[in-house]
Amino acid sequence: FLLLLAATVLTTACSSSDGDSGPGNATITNDNAQALAIAGTEGVKQAANNSNASLFAKTANQSPVQKATVLLAQQVSQDPARASDFSSSICTGPSGGTVTGFDTLGQNGGTVTFNQCDTGFGVMNGTMTVTSSTSGTVTTYRIDANVTVTYMNEVETINYSSTCTFDSNTPESYSCTYDSTAKGIDGRTYKVSDIKVSGNDTSGYTVSAKVTDPDNGIITIKTTTPVTFKCSNGQPDNGEIVVTAGDNSMTVTFNDCSSFSINFNGSTTTYNW
Repeated sequence: FLLLLAATVLTTACSSSDGDSGPGNATITNDNAQALAIAGTEGVKQAANNSNASLFAKTANQSPVQKATVLLAQQVSQDPARASDFSSSICTGPSGGTVTGFDTLGQNGGTVTFNQCDTGFGVMNGTMTVTSSTSGTVTTYRIDANVTVTYMNEVETINYSSTCTFDSNTPESYSCTYDSTAKGIDGRTYKVSDIKVSGNDTSGYTVSAKVTDPDNGIITIKTTTPVTFKCSNGQPDNGEIVVTAGDNSMTVTFNDCSSFSINFNGSTTTYNW
């Protein structure tokens, strides 16, 4: 079972079919184009952060719980028995802390608890719940994480869910869905779903996803040129996405670490991050 859990994280491409309730579709206007471009960028970041290689990428909104999950996967992929040593691999900050529950995960799942776990990039508290069920050769398992991360007296709540199906007859084939919610560079919280992502830090990430902008509504994004993240500020330095809302769309081009351009209604405008 723990090896299946590792596969949840290590899979190179995931997708989600969950719908969103709440805001309707956004409408792109000259007034909100910049905000929606930022929303689209945050969608690319979260999608990339959920792919296997990108969990090590230095993107601005990298989720500590995602880092924690991939570290677990590393342990398990090498030796399932080492999962119980997970706290020594993640609570490495000055104040220590613990992670408990990985050594008791069974075929039906269980709950993992983060207790004042100082990761070095924030102190984590909360739970990661794993559930599993099997029908014939197909196993379905889900991870739900609800943790708070405290960093420099600021507290952020991170919700992350992932569901995978695994058929023992075709072990090389996985079908994964996930949703991710995190705070963006502008301080607003975005939900990203229907995620499909491929690529890596070197070649760049090819992404399609649905992004819920908390103020403007739902957009869809799709890369036309793979997006790379080589900037110290966590922003993309190259690549291009198309942001679509209803019947209209715009193209967002990442120029360098300082700026991006929006082509909308036949005109191009450049903005700084």
